[in-house]
Formats: sequence, C-alpha cells, structure tokens
Amino acid sequence: MKAILMMTYAALPSIDNLLPFYTHIFQGHVPSPDVLEGAKRCFRSIGVADPLGAVTARQAAALERRLKHDSGEEIRVYQTMKHTPPFVDETIRQIVADGVTRLYSLPMSPLYSRSGTAAYHLRVRKALAAIGANIPVIEINDWHLFPSLVEAISLRLRTAHQWLSSTNRSKATVLFTAHSQPGSPQANIEFIQAFSELAKAVADQASCQHWMLAYRSAGPAPQTWLKPDVFDRMEEVAQEGGKAVVVCDLLSLTENVEAIFDCRINSRLKAEACGLEFVSTEFLNDSADYIDALAAMIHERMIQSSTVY
Repeated sequence: MKAILMMTYAALPSIDNLLPFYTHIFQGHVPSPDVLEGAKRCFRSIGVADPLGAVTARQAAALERRLKHDSGEEIRVYQTMKHTPPFVDETIRQIVADGVTRLYSLPMSPLYSRSGTAAYHLRVRKALAAIGANIPVIEINDWHLFPSLVEAISLRLRTAHQWLSSTNRSKATVLFTAHSQPGSPQANIEFIQAFSELAKAVADQASCQHWMLAYRSAGPAPQTWLKPDVFDRMEEVAQEGGKAVVVCDLLSLTENVEAIFDCRINSRLKAEACGLEFVSTEFLNDSADYIDALAAMIHERMIQSSTVY
C-alpha cells in the first residue's frame, strides 16, 4: 500500500495545549507566564480554533479522497507534526503497523530549507531506522513551480490586487514574503532560489509588474537572519512614492496564527503607518484548486518514482 505523510508545524486541539506546545518549541524549557499569556492572547484574538491543525486535517481527508478517485487505488494520507502530536516517531510506527509498502514524505511547504523540509525528511528516515523498518521513502521536494500551484497562488494575487482602490492600483507593489531563515544568504541558497523562482512565476502569471521579495518573523539578534524585512520594504515603497502594497506569502500556504499576524494584522498596521493602502492574499488552505494541485503533483511524482523503485 502506498501512503503520503503530510508534515507540518503543529496542530493544537485546545487552548490548553499551548503550554506543552511552547515547551516543545523551547526544547523542554517551560515558557514564562508572560510568554504563555501573550500566546493565549494571540490565539484567542483570531476568534477561531487553531486554523493550522483544523485545515491540515481537512487537507489530508480531501487529498486522500482525491487520490483514490484519480488513481483507483487505496492511498492513505497520514499527518505528523513537528511540535505537537502526532509526532513523527509515533506516526511512522502506525504506518509500519498498517502495512504501508511505499511512503511519500511531503512537507507542506513548497520552499526547500535546511531547517524545514530537510529536517522533516531526516526525522522520517531516523524514525524508520530506529524500528528497523525497510520501507522505500520518496521525498517530495521542489514542487514550488508546479503549474497548477502557481496558478492557484496567482489567482489569489489577482483577486487581492483588484480589491485595491482604482486610484492606487497602478501604484501598488506586491511584497512576496516568506518566513526568514537563520543564517547568511550563502547558507540558504536553495531556499532563496526557490523563493525567487516562485515569486517570479506567480508575478508573471498574474501580470504583476511591481514586486519585491521580503522576509518576516526573523528571530532576535545576535543570530543572523535573511533580510530585508517586510516592514523595511513597506517604508521603501512609501519613500519612493508608492500608494499601496499587496502582501503575498509564499511559504505558509495554510493559514496559521503567526502568518495571520505577520501577513495581515501587523503588516496592515505598518502599511497604514506608512500611509499605504493594504491588502493581503488569501491562504490556499483546503480550497479545491489547491487540493487538485497537490493531487496532480503527487500523482506525477508517483509515476516518476515507479521507474526507480
């Protein structure tokens, strides 16, 4: 039996899970009461349950149905998380117990990074080795230029750009964003290349003339993070006479609290402070065109891998 392992950051079923979630992020160190209360305020302020966990579950169910419909065979879709259950080790044990004979590991980010996608794949291989399971693993990477994915993102960009007032639309700049990565540009060549390639592909598809790359969510000094920051880019747009910005994130295709604050709430406040009209693109979430894109991409990779295994 073939199976897909969807890997993402976290899934919080309750506000009560914030303490173990942040303790895991902090590598076993319990967060201070101030940090925990601040996290609770952020999660509660969006007014819904943690969207990352809920949407990822719906993506997995929809993808499993679509793959079965398109291929005519039973292809199981499993979920695993980096900082909340189900963790990779327990999910891999379940996969082995269920009799999976070929596994496709899929980090739910289109941009390859050492700390993200590469780390997820390594966890899978270590978990299999720890229990002596000899299941072929096909790592799904480099899907950022898959045509139907580019089209899905560009559709959201066109919709957002059209939303701007007609007086400012022609003087709008699209800020393609992604979570900043630790280290120098030389240490993140693959990530920067994929980010740049996807931004150009989406901009071309959406007939977007004015756009820039920007990073968000950088950690504190003294650690080095990729720049420029999205807020610095907004100041630059305002200083050059721009009238509006469209923020389009290319890393978090599924909404989550951090991305909501970075790409919508805090970016809107910064844009307003710069005198810029603001709009952000929608996340792909579990939309039909995104699920279609994922299913088509996975089917293509399955055909390609069949010549190897």
